[in-house]
Amino acid sequence: MATGKNDTISLKDRIAILFDELEMAIKWDRPCILFAVYQSEYIKEEVQSVLQHALRKKGNEALKYAVDKTHYDVALDLRDQAGRKQCVFFISGLSWGGGKGRLNAYHALNMHREYLVEEKIRSIFWLTKREARLLPRHAPDFWAFRYNVIEFLDYPSRPVGKNADSPGVDYQQKVERIRAGLSTNPHDVILHKKIAGLYNKLGFFEDALAHYYRILRISPKEVDIWFDIAEVYKKMDHAENAARILKKIPGLE
Repeated sequence: MATGKNDTISLKDRIAILFDELEMAIKWDRPCILFAVYQSEYIKEEVQSVLQHALRKKGNEALKYAVDKTHYDVALDLRDQAGRKQCVFFISGLSWGGGKGRLNAYHALNMHREYLVEEKIRSIFWLTKREARLLPRHAPDFWAFRYNVIEFLDYPSRPVGKNADSPGVDYQQKVERIRAGLSTNPHDVILHKKIAGLYNKLGFFEDALAHYYRILRISPKEVDIWFDIAEVYKKMDHAENAARILKKIPGLE
């Protein structure tokens, strides 16, 4: 399902590392705080599906917790979660917690981190590369509580989307080729469109948005880009942001 780009450890082995950590925590009735750094939402879903199946075979349930403006105090919410002792929580979206600089979730974790330990909560925090950079900076005490950090920076090996390429396409090679072009032509709108579209197809939504917004800074008249941005937000299950973006498009107010 995926090609391993973490050169020394296969995707299967990295999943096994996460599962072994969780299994030991369940066996010894102790907390477990794991960080999984990823690029592609499709890879994240693939890994979560494998873990969910493995946990169910052991009699445990996996529950997803998506951070948003009203649900940003993760530790406090999980402390009050019924049946938490039989659950493993998959937490994602720390950067969507709202507040100044969208940092509410980070600050709340730093403040209430002890609840995760005291209540013996087992959790995997799914972090985009940007979130992985922000977490130790804005929640250093919580960062110190980590048990392990595993990277899942893989590229999907299957075609993605209705206009996908043929099987066997080396997506990473395509990305690196476009990035090489951008290194010498950083304001090339065509190249930015190509890499943004490719990132969108691969589920690298954070990277896709960065390039779509870069296009608008270079060429504000590229109105159609707003539709692409709204599409990405919809794929990320952020309908509110998608609607806000569509309101920026002339004629759609």
